[in-house]
Amino acid sequence: MSQMSSEQAIARLTKRPAVGASKLLCTDPLEIDVERGFARIAYDGKLEFCNNQGVLHGGFLSAMMDEAMAIAAAAQLNFDYVVPTLAMKTTYLAPTKPGRLLAEGQVVRAVGKVAYLEAKLFDAMGELAATASATAHIRKAPWK
Repeated sequence: MSQMSSEQAIARLTKRPAVGASKLLCTDPLEIDVERGFARIAYDGKLEFCNNQGVLHGGFLSAMMDEAMAIAAAAQLNFDYVVPTLAMKTTYLAPTKPGRLLAEGQVVRAVGKVAYLEAKLFDAMGELAATASATAHIRKAPWK
């Protein structure tokens, strides 16, 4: 398979209609490095995602990192495979206020049908707000 540029990978990712969660999170792919298995995605941390303390609910932050990791892994596989998460651990480092957030997903290793993934989430000020690691199952995309 020939390597796609970041722009080509983003175009391939976004040519399919976005799923509901991606729409809700306002997923905006900024960079995809197919060779490294890396994705940098911007998200809109909306006021509606806040808990009663005025900070973003952790479930939304986890969803953002989960998607960034999946995009990184799927891109490395030419978007011919999906990588549903089997297990995920999230660590929240600081309360996160609403605003534009950046998630970076990275393939640590992929062996057979299993991918090991990591993510970082940065708040609107560029500070590290959360991290995650996940194990995912690699399987042929249903549309292939």
